[in-house]
Amino acid sequence: MVLLLVIAGGVVLLTGIWPPKGEPAPTATAPPPEPAPSPIMTVIEEPAPEPSEPPPPPPEPVEDPLPRLEESDDAVRDAVGDIPLGTAGQQYLIPGNIIERSASLIYLMAQGEVPYKLLPVSRPKAAFPIRDDGTQVVTDPAGFERYDALTQWLQSLDLESLLSSLEWFMPLFREAWSYYGEDPAAFDMAVVITLDLVIATPEIDLSEARLIRKEAVWIFEDPAIEGLAPTQKQVLRMGPENAKILKAKAAEARGLWLDQLSESM
Repeated sequence: MVLLLVIAGGVVLLTGIWPPKGEPAPTATAPPPEPAPSPIMTVIEEPAPEPSEPPPPPPEPVEDPLPRLEESDDAVRDAVGDIPLGTAGQQYLIPGNIIERSASLIYLMAQGEVPYKLLPVSRPKAAFPIRDDGTQVVTDPAGFERYDALTQWLQSLDLESLLSSLEWFMPLFREAWSYYGEDPAAFDMAVVITLDLVIATPEIDLSEARLIRKEAVWIFEDPAIEGLAPTQKQVLRMGPENAKILKAKAAEARGLWLDQLSESM
């Protein structure tokens, strides 16, 4: 306000409102000139901007639907295509019905059987070698070498990547499992049972386990050994070193499998 008054006074002096020189000044009784009205400042308030709507959320990723079980072979091959599987693993993927064959393999192994026809490796053609010193017949340790290649292949498998790639297909594995008249959810535990059977194979030195002839085959004289599941006896026939590697791989697979199941719950 003080600034406005100073400006108004300067305007009066410059515009000559006061009488020029030679003219009488206004008497004391004359009313002083009315001050110029202060300019009225009008503040125009701009309307507040309307709040903008938040951008729409990004669309949820849409997963490809699972293929039908009978049409799943190519999808399985693609899922594991970048995982080194070795010659044996690639041979396993060549025939069709990959998931159905895998469910059958688990079904038989969970019962202690050795599904030679479903495994991706050939069964040794030669008979298992024996040693006969005239007093007893035992397994010849030279026969353990026949399983070295199989053991090295199993040890080389990247189980974590393999299980992760196949996790998406678990509903199809359970569906294939149901074809045996089993509860589909029982497939998960059947895998654990199969691995536990391998892990629980006792440590026995077959080079000291006596063999006896029964008809056309040799069997173990000790009923505790002969009474083991065929899967466990096969583990023993691989030899102590190969069996140790196989059991360690089975324990690794068991841990990864249970972790994957717990994460999916």
